[in-house]
Amino acid sequence: MFKSIFIVIFLFSALYSNQNILNENQTFFLPQQNNEAKDKIIELISNSKESIKISMYNFSYKKFAKELVNASKKGVKIELILDKKKVEEDNDIYKYLKNNGIKIIIPKKKLHTKIALIDNTTLIIGSLNWTKESFEENYEILLILNDKKIINETNIFFNSFD
Repeated sequence: MFKSIFIVIFLFSALYSNQNILNENQTFFLPQQNNEAKDKIIELISNSKESIKISMYNFSYKKFAKELVNASKKGVKIELILDKKKVEEDNDIYKYLKNNGIKIIIPKKKLHTKIALIDNTTLIIGSLNWTKESFEENYEILLILNDKKIINETNIFFNSFD
């Protein structure tokens, strides 16, 4: 009897701890959850401690750019990979970030990814460009993951641009 109770307690404990791990992952559907998604991205940027790597097809959201500059001033190493054509169409954010000492890489091939990696522990990925219009007008999905395997594979992607 004691053995059975112990097994049940152990199984519930293991299940509960796995749920806590899974609850760190989040999904946002836009435009319905646009405010929650924006707030979460800002929270992750402002709470970053070491590094932020971003690969973004279209980035024109000034609110996020300001948060990145603030993080950089706190000593967070920031690296952005931006699409050449999009930067040529609108280079305001590019100039602002570059003038504030943020490393920006412009690859030769079209860059269509929408990825951010915070402190090598949290991955933001989805269909969402970092533009005001994408948050407010488009149907988009945003995933926030803490999966170490996916984060390691994402780092390999980022390192291919060095």
